[in-house]
Amino acid sequence: MLSILGIVVIIVATYQVYKAAKDTGRNAVVWGLVTFVVGVGIQIGIPIIAGIILAIVWMSSGTSVPEIQEAMAAPSLVIGLVCLALSLVAVWIILRQVSKIPEERAFVSPPAPPTNFN
Repeated sequence: MLSILGIVVIIVATYQVYKAAKDTGRNAVVWGLVTFVVGVGIQIGIPIIAGIILAIVWMSSGTSVPEIQEAMAAPSLVIGLVCLALSLVAVWIILRQVSKIPEERAFVSPPAPPTNFN
């Protein structure tokens, strides 16, 4: 249930980042894609990779598959919740960064043209 809520938050945040980037003159499509990929990558990708690594370690130590499935229940819950929180924090940081109005760059005027051409 929480992962579905996390995906919904990522989709809504991606739309908000798109709008904010468009309003501040940034590349809205790139920022929207970055937000979505970071959010989904942290929330879904990292737990899958961590689960595969844990399963490989336990299988190499001689644990049977049913024992691994039973042993993975608690670590997978913790990894999932931590990655959900990290995903939300990462999306919030991106939204905060994109919402900042870019500072105007100091424009140095070119030197005056010469008056005599000897």
